[in-house]
Amino acid sequence: MRGLKYILKWLAFETTHLLVGAICLISKLGLGKQLCREFKASMVLGAGGGAYIRGNYEKAYEILAPYQNVDDDFVHGGVKYQLALLFYYGRGVAMNRPVANTLFEEAASLGWDDAQKYLSQFNGPYSTRT
Repeated sequence: MRGLKYILKWLAFETTHLLVGAICLISKLGLGKQLCREFKASMVLGAGGGAYIRGNYEKAYEILAPYQNVDDDFVHGGVKYQLALLFYYGRGVAMNRPVANTLFEEAASLGWDDAQKYLSQFNGPYSTRT
């Protein structure tokens, strides 16, 4: 039964990659470039979040880190929020509160609700924890 579960997860993962790849191939023709970026960001957010939930923080960082400096849409706010959690608690990376606070602020500015709520509990809206 475990083998079947593993195979189904792998199949879903690979199917998602193929779908995103097809959309991104179409974007090379000038169609749907933003859609391609959003699909990739969503895929990264899901994979990184899954690794985080499973406690595999090093893998979560490995997946999310390449997108740390991308800040063009809402989904990247989620990526920044998850990276901020890793840095804030020192999970999978060295604890670095200034980097975490910067990432929380960036995620909040991109509209990520959890980051906005997290920051607002300290000194009002969008304030960082020292």
